Amino acid sequence: MILRLLDRRLGPDPKDFVTSGLKVLMELVTDIGLPNWVFDLVLVEDKTMANLNGQFRDKDDVTDVLSFSYLLENGLGKCDLEAGNFGAKTDLWVDPLAKSLIGNGKIEIGEVVLAPSFIKSRCLEKGWSVESEIPLLVVHGSLHLMGWDHQNKEEARAMKELEKTYLTGCGLPHPLQNEERLD
Repeated sequence: MILRLLDRRLGPDPKDFVTSGLKVLMELVTDIGLPNWVFDLVLVEDKTMANLNGQFRDKDDVTDVLSFSYLLENGLGKCDLEAGNFGAKTDLWVDPLAKSLIGNGKIEIGEVVLAPSFIKSRCLEKGWSVESEIPLLVVHGSLHLMGWDHQNKEEARAMKELEKTYLTGCGLPHPLQNEERLD
């Protein structure tokens, strides 16, 4: 997949890890999805993230990452990506309306939204490394685009193992390997 960065923050910090580590983040997602699939990594203020979380998840607080997939898990004809390939949990079809969104054979397949200020604050509070957390969240959000979820312990373990595979493939550790995360 191809990652496009869209910074929607009011006062973006050009020195934060998302912008300074963009090359690493792009490398992390190259083997997820198909090579001509593009997703937007959207950076937002905490208030915007809280509004999105309330609107789409009925949760009134800020969160670290939200994913919005334009892929369909049911479609007509042969699927565009079969389950088990390139990180897909289920068979996936490209929404016919999305095929024309980008030229040059590129197909827009979704958005991963991050709240860098919230992520940095939480990392400071928990003693986590922002430089490890941001790549994890980008992979995590990308896997959500591919049909993965973590609503129960079995799904969460499987998703975490796949996250670890992509992170270690780029020489990065999984910062939360020993923690359970259901939300």
